[in-house]
Amino acid sequence: MAADELGALTVAMITAALDRRGDAWTVRGGVVVGRWDPAVVEFRRAGERGDILHTRVLATRRLPPARRAEAYAFCNAWNHDRLLPKAYVHDPGDGELVLAGDVTTDLAHGVAPAQLDVLVTAIVATGVAYAQAVAALP
Repeated sequence: MAADELGALTVAMITAALDRRGDAWTVRGGVVVGRWDPAVVEFRRAGERGDILHTRVLATRRLPPARRAEAYAFCNAWNHDRLLPKAYVHDPGDGELVLAGDVTTDLAHGVAPAQLDVLVTAIVATGVAYAQAVAALP
């Protein structure tokens, strides 16, 4: 596929975009997973036709449940000041809070490899910045 040719979003397109960046990745159950310390980024196709790119950023640092109010305040401040990723706190019930972020992009009209490259680069850059901010919390 040419760099400017529109096509339907596929897992192969996502992995090719990561390959062009020189990134390491794995595929688990149709989800493309990469690690850029201190972030883990999951790329998945969503929607009835798989034409929505849903990306989840997970900060590797966890917080104890006693710091829930601080975690909420951090995410609220992040969301107030920045567009990406949408930050939130997740409590999986294992005694640690996960600080995560989402980026969702509707690609129903197709996506060119060059466009996906820009999108993946933006997601990784903002996701790593988010995870670094989480890591810097006291």
